[in-house]
Amino acid sequence: MAENWEIYTDWNPWHGCTKISAGCKFCYVYRQDAMYGSEISSSECRKTANFNLPIKRRRDKSWKIPGGRVVFTCFTSDFLLKDADQWRPECWQMIRQRSDLWFHIFTKRIDRFMECVPDDWGNGYDNVLVGCTVENQAMADYRLPIFLKLPIKHKSIIIGPMLSDIDLAPYLHPQIEEVATSGESGVGARPCHYDWILHVRQQCVERGIPFRFHQTGAYFVKDGKTYRIPRRYQLSQAHKANIDYKIGKYMVPETIKFEWKEEDYHLPSIS
Repeated sequence: MAENWEIYTDWNPWHGCTKISAGCKFCYVYRQDAMYGSEISSSECRKTANFNLPIKRRRDKSWKIPGGRVVFTCFTSDFLLKDADQWRPECWQMIRQRSDLWFHIFTKRIDRFMECVPDDWGNGYDNVLVGCTVENQAMADYRLPIFLKLPIKHKSIIIGPMLSDIDLAPYLHPQIEEVATSGESGVGARPCHYDWILHVRQQCVERGIPFRFHQTGAYFVKDGKTYRIPRRYQLSQAHKANIDYKIGKYMVPETIKFEWKEEDYHLPSIS
């Protein structure tokens, strides 16, 4: 997930997930496991060797993940997966300890959220952004009302893979700090329509909520024509559309206050 942006880091404390809705049909975790010949089922959740990555140190005692990084958390599973309940408390401890990192947690299981937070959660941790993932109107209408009621300091709506046009108007409250949209990648990917992307963007602009077009997906429909976009171009083509709104130089919402150095920023290579 971190691609070539050095301000980003991946942390996958466990791997494997079970499919729960339409957006999971062609899950990239299952696809990658098959490609690499994994002998363990992708639906079987297991701890990884990087479980304690946030608190690992180098020989000089510095953190392996330097302060100020955006940490994509548990992107080869779901942080709220029931199968990981026994391991999650230790992860919360590491997240609390590394208050100098900004943890992004995206989930399709937002209805489990209050079962999974630590006792000291309160109104949320300052360094945690929770993204509620939806893929169509049905999931938006089910998950987002739950999401809006939860005590979370930083909230993002993730539409991915985007499988239909979505009316987000009832859910675009001021507490939403970002809406991000993505098409579906991989073999069998379902098409994403540019009109859907623009409609969501319009809804965000009307309410002053940051919007990001993250990636096109493999099949992208624009002006009635379907384009096959190779995986290596899906991020860059979305970026070239130049339709992000209130997204900063480092492709994060303006609400993020971390400071980054110029040399940390690198666009993905498309060569």
